[in-house]
Amino acid sequence: MNRLFAILLLGCLAASVPAAGSAWAGVTLEGDACRKVFDNPKVETIACQTGFRLDAATRGQLANTSFGMVSDLTCSAVVSARRSEVIAKVAARGDVTLPPQEVRCRLISGGEPIPVTFHLAPVVRLDPAGKAVDARLGIRDLTGIPEPLATAVAEFLNNDTSLRRNLVAAANAIIPNLPKR
Repeated sequence: MNRLFAILLLGCLAASVPAAGSAWAGVTLEGDACRKVFDNPKVETIACQTGFRLDAATRGQLANTSFGMVSDLTCSAVVSARRSEVIAKVAARGDVTLPPQEVRCRLISGGEPIPVTFHLAPVVRLDPAGKAVDARLGIRDLTGIPEPLATAVAEFLNNDTSLRRNLVAAANAIIPNLPKR
């Protein structure tokens, strides 16, 4: 279930999730241990490490959006949720809202690394057939950098269409493999 959460972090659920180090458009997962945890049907409490880094094109978009103030961003998080709650939400269709996840990042500004933290509260919209059709990252509470830069980074991540598409694709890769309640 890792790509749904952390693409949630920009990548978070699992099934046909790329292996650690593989790329989606704009994002490369690093240190992802969530698929292994979520694939184990005996695990009720999901608590796993995942992370991502941006590809060159996405770093360029981030630099443009932040008026050159931010040149890179790498993040990691411990994804946590209750397996039965996630499965129940998927079975109910509609919106699958996941609990807020704390994300820790290293942002590069002026060549200097800056620690940044934010909360990710992703929502995946399912159609009546159970297929993911839209997603929102729900990034908020960004700390470690001053305004308006914090708002610019949060808006960039929340509005990036490739991240939203990746989240939808990840959810659709996992949903067929979930138990039917």
